[in-house]
Amino acid sequence: MRFFDSHSHLQDERFDEDRAAVLGRAAAAGVETIVVCGEDVASSEAAISLAERTERPGLLATAGFHPHEASRATTAALSAIETLARNAGVAAIGEIGLDFYRDLSPRDVQRRVFDAQLAIAARLGLPVTVHSRDAEEDLAPHLETFAAESPLGGEGRPLGVLHAFGGTLEQAQRHVELGFLISLTCAAGYPRNDEARRIAAGLPLSALLIETDSPALPPQSARGTRNEPANVRAAAEVVAEARGIGVEAVAAATTATAEALFAAPVPVVEAPA
Repeated sequence: MRFFDSHSHLQDERFDEDRAAVLGRAAAAGVETIVVCGEDVASSEAAISLAERTERPGLLATAGFHPHEASRATTAALSAIETLARNAGVAAIGEIGLDFYRDLSPRDVQRRVFDAQLAIAARLGLPVTVHSRDAEEDLAPHLETFAAESPLGGEGRPLGVLHAFGGTLEQAQRHVELGFLISLTCAAGYPRNDEARRIAAGLPLSALLIETDSPALPPQSARGTRNEPANVRAAAEVVAEARGIGVEAVAAATTATAEALFAAPVPVVEAPA
């Protein structure tokens, strides 16, 4: 089986002592590709550097400001993100979005920075990796504008992914109708996470991705420990059980969908001056 971990933070310092071993375990578990997501300029640079020097499993990087860090996203910093995103190893703008649970940055600042990064993605023909917590309904106007501006839709490609989705099935369906994918983590298997399993069963399989969000959100069997990409199979198993199908089918479908999402950017033709 081939697995694709669509969201991780392998550049995190918690992997500094054994990152090579973590990658080895991922490869042994059949994880062929891992997306390493940025959260600010420094972590985006680290993600790109890691992707450039790692071949097995293959690593892809994203560049972006997490909503927690939005207060630090100055005009210069956002310009730096756009410059980084032009690197050939960058597959998406992210991790971007809204977090109204922790509110570590003011909500108006989060919205402004989110829109600025969606505009970068549209200019560069890149998909987005979106974080949302207690803000699923608030995403709509932002994502609708991006859907109208991004060249990806015209190519029949997904516009992006709502990672570690914590909303309802009905909210997920609306995002899918707009052109986005929904990603589930190993936490979909937590006993109280019934809604995640409802999403796993209720959405088309073609609308689902799986991820670890390493080092966070380990499987139920490893609660309290550091998560890592080798565990992405646990997310696939939750989806498989919810749908009543084999893990092989989930692995094949989510890998194919992730490969389509994170393919080469769509060339954007600049309007004449």
